[in-house]
Amino acid sequence: MKAAIVRAAGQLSIEDIPLPAVNDYAALCKILYGATCTATDQHIISNTVIQTPYPTLLGHESIGRVLEIGKRVRHYKVGDRVTNTGVPPVPALGLHSFGGGYAEYGLVFDHAAMRADGLSEQEMLRYTVGPRVPSAVIPEDIPDTVAPMLITWRETHSYIHRMGLKEGLQVLVIGSGGNGLSFVAHARAAAAHKIVAVGSANRADLARLCGADDTIDYRDDNLADRLRAAAGSGFHLIVDAIGTTGQMDTYLPFAAADAVVGIYGIEGRRNMRLNPFAARHSFRFYHDGYKEIEAHEAVIRSIRNGFLKADLFYPIEKPYRLDDLPAAFAMLRRKEHPKALIQMHPEER
Repeated sequence: MKAAIVRAAGQLSIEDIPLPAVNDYAALCKILYGATCTATDQHIISNTVIQTPYPTLLGHESIGRVLEIGKRVRHYKVGDRVTNTGVPPVPALGLHSFGGGYAEYGLVFDHAAMRADGLSEQEMLRYTVGPRVPSAVIPEDIPDTVAPMLITWRETHSYIHRMGLKEGLQVLVIGSGGNGLSFVAHARAAAAHKIVAVGSANRADLARLCGADDTIDYRDDNLADRLRAAAGSGFHLIVDAIGTTGQMDTYLPFAAADAVVGIYGIEGRRNMRLNPFAARHSFRFYHDGYKEIEAHEAVIRSIRNGFLKADLFYPIEKPYRLDDLPAAFAMLRRKEHPKALIQMHPEER
């Protein structure tokens, strides 16, 4: 089967590897589609910000259909479509894995069955072949081409709701990539009072379609004045989807008293700087991450209610073939779309 492998910094290739072996708690899946995690994937390829051992199997936002289940699997059945499928590490070939979702076939693991059978977290690693995000069954009414967005939407939903998102708040989102636009859409679904998105001018229309009330170009010479006018008494939540070091200092003056501030993006994580005295009031810095799987049902509801729309993130009708994955990343570097949809098997369409 084909799989995307980063052999060294800047060296992405599509290669043939063996099908992954099914153990007692695993299910073999035919991977249907995946979505790019635009920043993370490119950092892994370029060996910047995220350093992972090479060679490594790439892709962590893929969905597939179950073909075969291990004898102790109880929460998936043959025919189910599931999230978070990919190829685990292959020690015999010296392959590491950062998801392994850009592949024709992959595995998911029945974590719930393992826990029910009394396995410890350490014992579970024997079966999951390294830590993996729990999978979830995709409802029948969610199209194959939409389902890869579940991963990004669940991560961002969990994060901003753990920050304290609720009806009536004023929310500032920094960044207009896939994560930033997702935060905007979640805030709209939660009936935030006002949502302001700061990002690239060419993404302003997308941000508004996702639910932003106001958009501001991050390069605007009058950025501070625009923020002051938009903030009123201040933003209750400020979430930075990019994470450039020192960037938050620009936005802290517009935080409301007791605001919650979170830096979700990873760009400057290795040498992050933040000056709390840039704020006019005390604020809480959120640093408790997210738990992706907890947001599954809420995200499904938001899709059904029209708040989350995959076609605002990538062209649904024009997926890239697995063999064309390098071309998809070239498109992302040109910033033509926030994400790319990758089709693993040509016959799926």
